[in-house]
Amino acid sequence: MTGATKRILVVSDGNLPGATQKISFGQPFSDAVRSRGVSVQYALHVKSKTEIAPTFERERPDLLVLSRCTAQSGVNWVRKARSKKIPVIYHIDDDLLEVPRSLGEEKYLAYSAPERKQALRDNINACDLLYVSTPALAERFKEHGVEVPIVAGDIYCSVAIKDIGALLPPATGPVIGYMGTGGHGDDLNMILPAIKSALTAIPDLQFEVFGTIPMPEELEAFGNRVRHLPPVADYNDFIPFLRSLGWWVGLAPLEDNQFNRCKADTKWVEYTMSGMAVVASDLPVYHRACADGCGLLASSVASWEESIMRLLLDPQARSATMQAAQDKLRLQYNHAALQQQVLAVFAKVGLKL
Repeated sequence: MTGATKRILVVSDGNLPGATQKISFGQPFSDAVRSRGVSVQYALHVKSKTEIAPTFERERPDLLVLSRCTAQSGVNWVRKARSKKIPVIYHIDDDLLEVPRSLGEEKYLAYSAPERKQALRDNINACDLLYVSTPALAERFKEHGVEVPIVAGDIYCSVAIKDIGALLPPATGPVIGYMGTGGHGDDLNMILPAIKSALTAIPDLQFEVFGTIPMPEELEAFGNRVRHLPPVADYNDFIPFLRSLGWWVGLAPLEDNQFNRCKADTKWVEYTMSGMAVVASDLPVYHRACADGCGLLASSVASWEESIMRLLLDPQARSATMQAAQDKLRLQYNHAALQQQVLAVFAKVGLKL
């Protein structure tokens, strides 16, 4: 590509670029900024009108992205962009207009506040285009009455090909694990009987949870065979830490509800990149990822137990599943593929490189 570097300014609610922003914009351009002509900058948690103009002057963006921005100041960012004749995209990876109580009372109340939901709607409808993480989420926002054009991504989380396969030494014994935030307790609880059965059947098996989700009390009876690993806040550090754990199997349970059906297959991507075979809920979220022997799908406690035990007791099955999944990552979930997807979205609002 030719021409001057295009500067993308990403604005969100957080104080630091979160996983969403790094996955969606930082990573696909991090290794090839010069060759692709894109520079991604962040302006986070800037609420005051007086701070917006200096930020624009400093960053000189060619395009503004509001990423999961639910602050009422979002429309002020859009107005400033309009005054500069800069296109604006709204980006989101969850249905924040209808957050379920199952994610936790605090998160439910925060996102369900009428003023915050209205700010989210106003921010979306003020933009030129809504870019969402999955086709299911696109349909959901249409149902919510969003007025602007909607574009759905084909993939969400991508990987650097160089990171696939170059793994740290695995755990010396069998380990299965789950990573997640505190709002996913119901997902994990759904498969606890299968985890307990596996721990009982295999005396040296260990189970770990990683993140803000607590260790379920039901598993504390297994003593030092179960372990909670605290969260890693920075996504740049999160992936290397996950890859260091040496889990034989990564678990991706997901309750079947409208909110979850809009989610992306991020856990499968991150587990696979980390050298883990995956067992996931038999929902459309994971169908493409796990197809062609790239993961096992489970829909009942019995099928979860059967799938976990199969991957633990059959090294060939575990290796074949992981290798097939990593091959799919290289072909379909690489940074270059996501980069092309994002560039196509940019082009829809007139930013061409």
